Amino acid sequence: MLRLHYHPFAQYCQKVLIALYEHDLSFERRRVNLGEPDQRAALAAIWPFARFPVLESDVGVLGESGVIIEYLDTLAPTRAPLVPSERMAALEPRMLERVIDGYIADPLARMVGAHFTGFAVDNAKELNTIATAYDFLEAQLDGRAWLADEFGLADCTAGPALFYANLKQSIGDRPRLAGYFERLRARPSFARVIDEARPYRKHTPFDWPADY
Repeated sequence: MLRLHYHPFAQYCQKVLIALYEHDLSFERRRVNLGEPDQRAALAAIWPFARFPVLESDVGVLGESGVIIEYLDTLAPTRAPLVPSERMAALEPRMLERVIDGYIADPLARMVGAHFTGFAVDNAKELNTIATAYDFLEAQLDGRAWLADEFGLADCTAGPALFYANLKQSIGDRPRLAGYFERLRARPSFARVIDEARPYRKHTPFDWPADY
C-alpha cells in the first residue's frame, strides 16, 4: 500500500512523482491544499510538520522527498535504482540533491512565498544563489548526459527545480545545462509530471512561455 499526500504543482512532490513513474509503481493520491485548514490539519495528523510530500506505506509514514525516493528503490528491485546501493557511489547523487534543493529550489520558494505573503526577500541575492548553482551544475555535466552518470535521484530533483527556476533566473548561455534541461523535459516521467501540473499554472506569479 502506497498513499502519497502531495500537490501536483509542488516541486518537492514532483521529485517523488518522477521516481514513482520511473519505477512504474501504483499508488493512491491524496492531493492536499495547505491553504485549507481542514486539509492542513489532516496532513499534520500523520506528519506533524504539515509539509508535503508524505508517503504512507507498509513501513510507516515517510516524509522528506529524498528519503521517500530511496525507499521507492526498494519496491522496484528489477529496475535501475535511483540511488546507488553502494554507499560511496551514493554520496554524489545525495550531495547533488542537497545542492539543488538548497541553492535552486529553496531560493525560488522564498521568492514565490514573498509574492503571496508580502514578506521581504532579497531577490537579487536569491537569484545570484541560483545562478551560482547553475554554474556548479554546468561544470558537473562535463562529459555526462545526467548529473551522476545514470538517471537518478539528482535528476528527479533537478527537473522540477530547473523548470521553475528558469522562469525567474534564465539558464542562459550554459550549453551543457541547457542541453541537460531539454533531455529532462523529454523524459517521459518528467513530461508527465509537468502535464499534470498545468491546470495550476494560473495560480502562480510566473509568466509562462507558449512552448513551456
